[in-house]
Amino acid sequence: MHLRAERQVEAPVRFAGALPGLGHPFITATPIIALPLAGLLWMSGAVNLLPAIAAMVLFVLVVLFASLLLLGAADATDMPAPAAWVAGVFATMMAMYVLVMLFHLLAVVAFAIWAGVVLALAIVFRERVAAARPVAARELFALGLCAGATVWWCFDLAQVPQIVARDGVLATWTDQFIHGAAISQFGDARAAGRQAIELAGLPLPLYHYGSYMLPAAFAWPLDLPGLPLATSLWVPLGFFTLCAGVYALGATLAGPAGGVAALAALTLVPDAATYGLHNRAFGYYWYMLEVPGACYAVAVALLSIVFLHRWARTRDSRSSLASAALVAASCLVRVHIFLLALPAWLASVVMLVPWSLRRRLALFAASGAAFSIFVFAYYRLFPDAVPALARFLYVIHQDHFPTAYDDWYVAFLSNHGPSASIALGVLLIFPACLGVFVVLYPLSVLLAWRSRGLEAIDLVPPALLAAYTVLMVTAPIPANADATELTQRPFVLLYAVIAIWTAAGFASWFAAQGGFAERRVWLPALALGAVLVASFVRYTDADWRWVDDHQMAPGLPQAAGFLRSHATRGDIFAVQGLAIGRVESDAAVELVSLTGIPAYLARPYTHIARGARIKQVALERHGALAGIAQERSTATALARLRELGVQWYVVVDRAGPRWDAQRQQAVFAQGDVAVYSSRSAPARR
Repeated sequence: MHLRAERQVEAPVRFAGALPGLGHPFITATPIIALPLAGLLWMSGAVNLLPAIAAMVLFVLVVLFASLLLLGAADATDMPAPAAWVAGVFATMMAMYVLVMLFHLLAVVAFAIWAGVVLALAIVFRERVAAARPVAARELFALGLCAGATVWWCFDLAQVPQIVARDGVLATWTDQFIHGAAISQFGDARAAGRQAIELAGLPLPLYHYGSYMLPAAFAWPLDLPGLPLATSLWVPLGFFTLCAGVYALGATLAGPAGGVAALAALTLVPDAATYGLHNRAFGYYWYMLEVPGACYAVAVALLSIVFLHRWARTRDSRSSLASAALVAASCLVRVHIFLLALPAWLASVVMLVPWSLRRRLALFAASGAAFSIFVFAYYRLFPDAVPALARFLYVIHQDHFPTAYDDWYVAFLSNHGPSASIALGVLLIFPACLGVFVVLYPLSVLLAWRSRGLEAIDLVPPALLAAYTVLMVTAPIPANADATELTQRPFVLLYAVIAIWTAAGFASWFAAQGGFAERRVWLPALALGAVLVASFVRYTDADWRWVDDHQMAPGLPQAAGFLRSHATRGDIFAVQGLAIGRVESDAAVELVSLTGIPAYLARPYTHIARGARIKQVALERHGALAGIAQERSTATALARLRELGVQWYVVVDRAGPRWDAQRQQAVFAQGDVAVYSSRSAPARR
């Protein structure tokens, strides 16, 4: 009887604002989602508008159909449309990941198979599909807000490929070249069968590839290389999905007003990098746009909390299973988010079980002991592993200058020793990454407690705070020697959850004001909105992007166009004179991202850092290319390239290679770049 009453609360609601006759989710929601995303893809300059719209509409329809089926299986079709979108993206992403990785399919083939499965299930369960509830007008409005925020934040980034083609300048972080290469790895027919696109012929390294599958599905149908797919599709799609997840959790906690407030908190409020301690390493917006895989993973984690909240209310096992599946699969999307989400989720589940409240001390003691044993066993099993904490704190507080506290940490370390400085360093992390929410979150908790009371689900943010602290203290330095890899990267999930809970807490308090006070509450709400907008305008001039425009070698974009138009499936290219040390980018990975053609070797240091056989192969290939560069005869050099299975040889040097200093045998030459074909040596074009 109690369960039935709880279920009644969660029953579908048909808002008065629903659009009669146009309420089917696929008809009403598709243009709101597809048109802005297609417009941003078109702004890349690499595709015409109509094909972009057609491809995006098809993609959105498949995602929405998948979401309806997935939420139907979880008995959660009453969730708002933004939550359904995140669920559909998650299901599509995971299905494609499994198909691509197990059967080595092109992403578009995997998407077609998934679309067929979704269509077949929609036919089998056609009664459920036909009975889908109308999408409320306020849900469409929420999707429109998500789309508007996405266009606002991604407008400049979407135009990056045009700037590259015109000026040879990458007006964003060079990581987008790497992301573009990864997308081509799964989506471009030119790369099919070559496995690792930066080390052709070698197995793919273990990595969280999940979110790359979605833009990769557009590569073959639209004939696009990786870079425009990365900057003009992968990023906007991820940011839109993040916004949808933010709204879904905010609405779950405090109704539609809470969803809008949460969305405002994470798209309008300046992040902590632009005020206070001014530590750019904790720039939320910068990180989400520079590493969009985090957008997808955070959205998935937020939806898992929505299902966790639902389970706390209904005790429906399907909700708990859905929540667990979302958290577990987030490791395939962004492992850094998974490392924070999993322990926080486990702690939250325990705290949501009624009997746990009577055994809190015992549970805390058991959890602490179990984790301590795990950490001890890890460092015993891997004796070469080094805890990242001390190095991480030094790098994060000292190396990311300018900040508002330059040299404070080093001075404190010199005067008080490592123990006290570590304690201070950990404490400084929270105002550095949370900013004003360090104050607003406790205030919102107080207001929510006074207006509606607190529930067990409200322990999720403290669980995340505790989990992030433990992660910072215990995480090791990974193989790439970056002490911030496992310690700084997960902060975006903590920031998002704290901001959402803060916004929802204030929204709950506003909603609790009755009578005349309910009307008067709009005055402070409008004033707060004006302050937020003014702050946002003020901080748009701040260096939140943290970008140094990357000047490519003159002629490299044009050489990429030549290679893409002349290479055939199975071809690979090599670049002369790659640096073996750590670099942010090199000509090889830039060409991979601009062409979709696998490289014989790109970014050697990344493969060398992996050790074992991969390191040996990378060093051998680097040595082989060095030997070719020293040849004196063009015929001999091209013959050696044929022996290596390399069809195209790229030299980034105006003087040309030693064996063709005047570049007379190049099939393409412009600026500092010359391209040679090992198949023949025709006259230059």
